[in-house]
Amino acid sequence: MPLADQWLRYVRFGQSRAELTTKAHAGGVAFYLRWCEATGRHWPEAAQDLGLFMLWLKHTPSRPFEARRMWSWGRGLKPARGERRVNGILTAVRGLLSYAVSVGEAPRSVLGQICELADTRYLPLEAQGEDAGLSYRLRARHRVQEPEATGRHRS
Repeated sequence: MPLADQWLRYVRFGQSRAELTTKAHAGGVAFYLRWCEATGRHWPEAAQDLGLFMLWLKHTPSRPFEARRMWSWGRGLKPARGERRVNGILTAVRGLLSYAVSVGEAPRSVLGQICELADTRYLPLEAQGEDAGLSYRLRARHRVQEPEATGRHRS
């Protein structure tokens, strides 16, 4: 998709992101476009169904032979992708969709489907900034809760 290529060049060279970051974003966008094609959705309008995309990511293996095994075992089978991977893919998809809106390739309504307006009152004090007034920020609508890391504390 030419727009995805354009966005990835912008991420790599315009935002000076690392090559591995760009590669990860490319893989995430490929998942999204594959899902859109498999479900008959046009990619800009599919933003309204990101919840379904998240389910697809969690339960659909990348390799066809895994799909047969997955459906034969049923409940209790380990998810195809973990929470951190799903969140990484969603970050890439939101980036592509935001870029598409900014260059006029997707309607502005897409932003309301991928982000919600949130205030800063519940952020840690360090993140609220010096201004004591109420301010607003965009927050991702679709995100998987990642388990907290359980590491040993050093004395």
